[in-house]
Amino acid sequence: MKAKWLPISAAVALALGSVSASAIDFHGYARSGINYSAQGGNAYCLNKQLVGRLGNECDTYMELGFSETIFDKADNKFAFHTTLAFDTKGSGSGVDYQGNNWQDNSAGKGAWSGIRTAVEEVYADYKMPSGINLWAGKRFYQRKDIHILDYYYMNNSGTGFGVEDIPVGDLGSVSVALLKSQTDTNHDGVDADINSYKLDARWNSIPLWADGTLDAQFVYSWQKLTDNQKEDPNLRSNNSFLTMLEWTQGNILGGFNKLSFTFANNGFDNIGTGTNAGDSVAMNAPYPTRGKGYRFIDWGVFEQQSWNLGYALVFAHLHIDDIKKTNPNGEYMYGGWTAGDRGNNNYFTIAVRPGYKWSDFTSTLLEVGYSKVPATSGTTMRENYKERKHLSATKVTLAQQWSPKSTFWARPSIRVFTSWLGGDLMENTQTGYKNDHHEVVLGAQMEAWW
Repeated sequence: MKAKWLPISAAVALALGSVSASAIDFHGYARSGINYSAQGGNAYCLNKQLVGRLGNECDTYMELGFSETIFDKADNKFAFHTTLAFDTKGSGSGVDYQGNNWQDNSAGKGAWSGIRTAVEEVYADYKMPSGINLWAGKRFYQRKDIHILDYYYMNNSGTGFGVEDIPVGDLGSVSVALLKSQTDTNHDGVDADINSYKLDARWNSIPLWADGTLDAQFVYSWQKLTDNQKEDPNLRSNNSFLTMLEWTQGNILGGFNKLSFTFANNGFDNIGTGTNAGDSVAMNAPYPTRGKGYRFIDWGVFEQQSWNLGYALVFAHLHIDDIKKTNPNGEYMYGGWTAGDRGNNNYFTIAVRPGYKWSDFTSTLLEVGYSKVPATSGTTMRENYKERKHLSATKVTLAQQWSPKSTFWARPSIRVFTSWLGGDLMENTQTGYKNDHHEVVLGAQMEAWW
């Protein structure tokens, strides 16, 4: 079959009048390592988006990206892009999925049986001579992330269509896209699949002053429910919006600082749970309640000759407008997941990663992370924590690292580390065979991107 396609592809290239100027662009990301629990049993990882990722990743994960310019003539470029993802993480929270028993077929334990694969990106784009880019397909769409938390605080990815990088004179560029997310939640067995459509408008790189720029974003989302879904009292078409402003200041101690404010309502109100929401900002499901959320983020990286520093601070607040409909007394509830549990709470996360460079190839890193979140239901709490309205988590990691140039962003990196994990949140979510609410983990990891 392959031999039949080769002359066809050659004929297509000849018909288009061009051949790719270079080989396929191969790029990606990967991490993998070994964790050892000093207390015995399974090596445990806290939510890295709450306390930081260094010495706190229990999975093997890899993304492989491939791009090919198919046509390039007179600055008109047509290209195809795809990204494949591989992950050994199975179901559950905080469990180690680094098993290597080929004969064990239980989910998440075998080196092969536990691997999950996904096609994350499949899209084509047309870059015009003006720099404007037209695209369609499934893609990671202009994501924003804090590396030390592995937290995508803006991730409106999915299938869609858009035009990006439309120049606005000397005032940056505008991008507009329509994307779709699909939820697969069973609401009393009524037409479970629900599509959310999101109109995304961005004005990026607006110049402010020397080395200072502003990004502005607005997303409006809606669902089109069936007649049966409209009759379900647990569903409501939540037209929602999200707006974000982000100020980037460069040339600070050899690095940069980013300060952002985000406000959202209804289906997007989960931004009010900060990093606790993971990178699910892209999802907009029709909740039975309406609410508002806001979030402040300050993060950055400094790079000096003998040291560097990465840092992040996230504060968020969630307010449910109709909390009294399910919780008339306004009391904090520990039953099922209710508006009372989601409503009127603050979330806080801070992480810092200073590094000292011993040479061009080796450095010592210290990462400290702390988070405080509401003790919402949906988790199993021990008796002595039932009266608490907030839970905390702390992580301290010391690592020795080898990497090219020893700069903050240099990869690949090989690290050996020791981590201390502790706090109420760990006791709240950890599996029952460990009685202490802390753990010491030893390990080694590689991380690469290219």
